[in-house]
Amino acid sequence: MNNYYTMDILDAPHNEIGDAVISKMASLSFGATTTQPSQTRRTDSPVGNGSFETNYCYLDSFAVSSNMERKLSPVHEVFESINWSDVNGLKLTSLEIAILTKFTTKPLETILSDLRDSFFYVRVILKVVSYCASRKRYCYYLASLDQGEIVSVSEALELFRKDSYGVALHYCASMLRDIMFVITDSDREDIVPIGKLFYVGKDRSLSEQISPILDVIENGAKDDLFLIRELSLFVSQVLLVGLNSTTHQNIFLNTELDTYEIVGPSTRLINWMSSCLEKCTSLSYNLVLPSLNVLMISNSFRYMFLLGDGIAWINKYLAYVWSEFKKVNKRSDLVVNAIEVASTQKLYEVLFLVWSLSFIMIHSSTCKESFTRSDIVLVLVDLLKVRPREKLVRLALSTLRNLLCTQSEGTSNLDAEMNSENELTEKELISLGLVKEVKNLKTCGYTDPDIIDDLEFLENRLLEICNDMTSWDYYKNELESNKLKWGSLHTPKFLQENVRCFEGRNLDFKVLKRLLVHIHSNDHETCAVACFDIGEFVRNYPNGKSIITNFGVKDQLLDLIDHPSLEVQREALRCLSRILLRNDSVMEMNGNSG
Repeated sequence: MNNYYTMDILDAPHNEIGDAVISKMASLSFGATTTQPSQTRRTDSPVGNGSFETNYCYLDSFAVSSNMERKLSPVHEVFESINWSDVNGLKLTSLEIAILTKFTTKPLETILSDLRDSFFYVRVILKVVSYCASRKRYCYYLASLDQGEIVSVSEALELFRKDSYGVALHYCASMLRDIMFVITDSDREDIVPIGKLFYVGKDRSLSEQISPILDVIENGAKDDLFLIRELSLFVSQVLLVGLNSTTHQNIFLNTELDTYEIVGPSTRLINWMSSCLEKCTSLSYNLVLPSLNVLMISNSFRYMFLLGDGIAWINKYLAYVWSEFKKVNKRSDLVVNAIEVASTQKLYEVLFLVWSLSFIMIHSSTCKESFTRSDIVLVLVDLLKVRPREKLVRLALSTLRNLLCTQSEGTSNLDAEMNSENELTEKELISLGLVKEVKNLKTCGYTDPDIIDDLEFLENRLLEICNDMTSWDYYKNELESNKLKWGSLHTPKFLQENVRCFEGRNLDFKVLKRLLVHIHSNDHETCAVACFDIGEFVRNYPNGKSIITNFGVKDQLLDLIDHPSLEVQREALRCLSRILLRNDSVMEMNGNSG
């Protein structure tokens, strides 16, 4: 049996995995055959409706990290010795006990080649999970075991005596995990597909027994990481089958189409993922990563994840991983190579998620706005500046390309809103210096055709916009980039000449309001530059003092006088002086350039 859990598919030649992936996707269906594409496509290109090429990315969902390796339960040695009649309260029939006892030692491929045997075995396993979940007293002892620790048979039997529900749940999670592995990895054509095992009834609605599994996941299983990880991965694989069905392409826009009962469980799983990502720790992220990568194959899931503020959680973790990556790259000790590999892999994993989500932006201006409002774009451009490993460059470039794609490149019905959003995004990327970085990357000698194609696309698209941009366009886009730097756009002369532009078309002072946001920036230079620009507005715009005062900026500037940065202190004090002093000429004695 080939274990493809730890392959790095984005570094593998496409023609080596194409046939294998197509067969895996076929095994996930409800028994129907799949149509093979006539030719191989690049993995990071929109295909048809704008989703990425799932035939390749299905493997990536399992192979993106060594975290995806199958792990054994710490008490797996006792599974064959469990006396199910000793588990009080399960209320299993003699036939159900016989099924568990017999099938525990029987090869799963043999069981799953018989629809009747596999169906009853799965039903009994789900019944055990349902009962244990309702009792809410399990895993108190198992959760205290060290991760990766495998106890002896005698120790496992003692744990079974103390926590029979916990051991029973470990058994169920392990069996469900192995069942999924056999279905997706076996080359046998007689293996029962996921749809026939877990989508029951005439309408093939999702089994109600999935709900108790979600109860265990949401309740944290007393912090039993093995149990949470395996069950969440199992639920994700089951949901993926329903999400990939034709009926469910638009279920999150019209829940009347939810004939398989996918929306409810998907929403619960997303809420659990968000709560884990919010903690922003490696441990919580590793729990969520397997499930996220599986479900990112589904266009419907990606859309729902974004609507559930998924970008905010991904953005938060990306910022954490990026800061750790930069710290590692500054080190020069003997262990830096090993640390750098681990750091690069973490960054690759989260960039893979970002790249997957970027395909939704081609069709949704709302999702695109949440994407561009985050710091993700800034991290992607900064990443290219440090010339990381090629696989990181590939993901970053492809994501930026998707950011600039419009519906006209994959579908019809291009609307004015998307076109306007695209123009703003292009100008923001220019203000971040992407044009320069693209030119530099073109001299690095990359031979990957995808990287070469993306670089050519980005350079041509951005240069077209550069030719039509004014200095004020560059200024506005620098504000949108959330990163201000001293330069020609922040001088008394420039701001005096363009002070009327702060008014906006409808006298809403939208640009000024955006500038005011930056005095709260954690970046010292950005904060200092913002204070300087505000002071120049006050000095040059008629009644500028009143406008700034009405926005309540004065008190915020007072707080900055005690700022740890001397530069911020100086610019905040200078800006306050312009607001408070009646005669601006007094300020000229102290100079007014940044």
